[in-house]
Amino acid sequence: MPAAADHSAEPASPTPPQDGVAAAQDAALFHERLLPGPGVWITAVFVGGALGLILVPLNLTVAIVFAAVAIIAALVLVVQYSPVLEVTGGRFHLGRAQIEVALLGEPVALRGQEWALTIGQDFEPLAHHCIRGWTRTGLRVEVLDPQDPTTAWVASTRRPDDLALALRTAQSMQEKQGKQGS
Repeated sequence: MPAAADHSAEPASPTPPQDGVAAAQDAALFHERLLPGPGVWITAVFVGGALGLILVPLNLTVAIVFAAVAIIAALVLVVQYSPVLEVTGGRFHLGRAQIEVALLGEPVALRGQEWALTIGQDFEPLAHHCIRGWTRTGLRVEVLDPQDPTTAWVASTRRPDDLALALRTAQSMQEKQGKQGS
C-alpha cells in the first residue's frame, strides 16, 4: 500500500513541538463530521420504535424500554458511521483514510453543477471518494504522489471553502517547515 494512502491510525507524537509552525501544524485546521440530514434521523427513530413494537404483545413495559434503547442505539450508529473530515498534523483525514498534505495538489471547492458533474458524469474511478448524498457541495484535490494509483480525493463537505483553505494552509506550513529544516 502506498504511503500516501495510509489507512491505518497513527498514534499522536509524544514529543512536544519545537517551534510555532510545528505547534500550529498539530492543531486541527479543519474538522467536520458529515452528519446526515433530518430524513435519516427520523428514519433511525422510526426503526428503533418499530423494533419496540415487536415486543408489545409480550409486555408493554419491556416494549417501551426496548424501543427507547433501540432508538438510542440507532442514533448512536448514525453518528458513528458519519465520516469525519479533518486537516491536522500535516495530514488530511477523510474518514479512516489519510494522506500527507504535501502529496496533494491545489484543492478545488465545488458547488452546484460542478459538484454534480464531479460525482456523476465526470466520476473518476481511480479517485478516493467520500460522498454523502445529503451534501450539495464538495472538494476535489489531486494526488501528486507518482507511486499512488489514486488520482484525486473527492469529498462531500458542507464547508468546501473552509476545507480548501485549511489544506492550503497546511501545505504552506509544511513548506515553511521544510525550508526551516534545510
